[in-house]
Amino acid sequence: MTSNFHYYEVPLKRLNSKNAQGVGVVFTEFEDVAIELCQWPTQGKRPLIAKGGYGTVIEEEFRLYCQGSTMLSAGHQNARGGVTGKIVSDPERNSKYVLVNWLSAHLDAGEAFIAKNGEPGIFLLAPPKEDVKPEDFVAFYSDGSCGISMHPGVWHTTPLSLSEQEVVYKRKQGSIYATIDCVLTKEHNTWLKIPLHQPEDG
Repeated sequence: MTSNFHYYEVPLKRLNSKNAQGVGVVFTEFEDVAIELCQWPTQGKRPLIAKGGYGTVIEEEFRLYCQGSTMLSAGHQNARGGVTGKIVSDPERNSKYVLVNWLSAHLDAGEAFIAKNGEPGIFLLAPPKEDVKPEDFVAFYSDGSCGISMHPGVWHTTPLSLSEQEVVYKRKQGSIYATIDCVLTKEHNTWLKIPLHQPEDG
C-alpha cells in the first residue's frame, strides 16, 4: 500500500434490519421490492450527472468479477461499470480485504441489490449527507439469502464479492441515474479498507 494515503478499516456487520436502519430495507424477494422515486435537483454543492425530473424504475442484471487483484463490474444498462476496488492479501491475519475510494449516491431514487444465485457478499454503505467521510461507512455482510434496498442518497459502491469467480447481481434503480460522486483519496486522502469475510460474531 502507498504510505502517502490513510487507510480506514470499515466496521463489518451482518446485514439485518436492525443494522441497516438509516441506509435501507433488508429483503429476500427481489420481485416484491419497491423503489422510492424522488424529484431533484438537490441544493448540494456536488454536480449531478443526469438530465432532471422524475424517472421510472428499471431492472437489470450485472456481473462482478476479478482480473488479478482488481475487482470490477460490467453489464450495467444505466450506470457506470469498471473498477470497484483493489484486493490485497494480509498474510499476518491470513485474510483478504479490498481497498475502495470511489463511491456514489443516487438522488432520483433508491436502489436494490441481491445476488442472483445466493452467493455471499458485502454492501458498503453510508447514510445520506453532503460531506461524507470515511468513518461514515459500514460494511454489511450478507450470506446471500437477502439483499438491501437502499434509500435515496445513500453512499455506496457496487456489492463486493467474496468469490474469485464471477457473481451475478439483480438490481432495481431509477431510470434517470441522478448521481453524485465522492473520491475519498481526493477529498480525505483516504482509502476504505473492507475485510472480505463474514463478521467474527458467528
